[in-house]
Amino acid sequence: MSAGFVDLYAVLGVARAATAADLRGAYRRLALAHHPDRAGSASAPRFAEIADAYRVLSNPVARAAYDEALAARGAWGRRTGDGGGGVHAGGVDWRVGTNGWQASRAAPIPDLIARLSGSLDDLVARGVAKLGSDGSIDLTVSAAEARAGGTVTIQMSVEVTCSSCGGVARPRGVWCRICDYRGHVSEVVTLVIPIAKAVRSGSRVEVAAGRSRRTPVWVRLEVSP
Repeated sequence: MSAGFVDLYAVLGVARAATAADLRGAYRRLALAHHPDRAGSASAPRFAEIADAYRVLSNPVARAAYDEALAARGAWGRRTGDGGGGVHAGGVDWRVGTNGWQASRAAPIPDLIARLSGSLDDLVARGVAKLGSDGSIDLTVSAAEARAGGTVTIQMSVEVTCSSCGGVARPRGVWCRICDYRGHVSEVVTLVIPIAKAVRSGSRVEVAAGRSRRTPVWVRLEVSP
């Protein structure tokens, strides 16, 4: 491949609204077909591309950062070069070489607040988060966590415009193989929530919620005594 920002979804042959199961199925099918033991040593570069693409897209944090970087570069339908330099976004180091490409592993978030990070369902079950009727999230932060600040990552499902049909699919109208006739799909996104040091109870944080959803998610922080 030429230098540039590679479309990892195209590498796996899946839509950008692909679920984890879609990604896993595509990876298994392609890896089996292109494994050097099966297809010969000449297939090694293609096999490496498939493995790198799946490694990034199967990691929710890495995928969210990759999607955000793609959207920011206006690269949904094209590839753009960056001169072989690195693009830093969302804790992921993307580096493209002049003779090919590689997607690095997701960099760890040094100030991650692990107690408050994870799937929204798990956090709600543990009583540290609540989901409002308007889609906002109430997050209970301890006094120590509020003083120190840090970063929280939460995975949640949101309804977003179908990236395949652009939202135009309708019953008795346009059909879409991805969303059927709905015009939207359910997508798991990772919210990256910065918590400032000495944050006050009642503070609200606006967080982007995926490449296809225009409205942000609001997170309200409650500091426990």
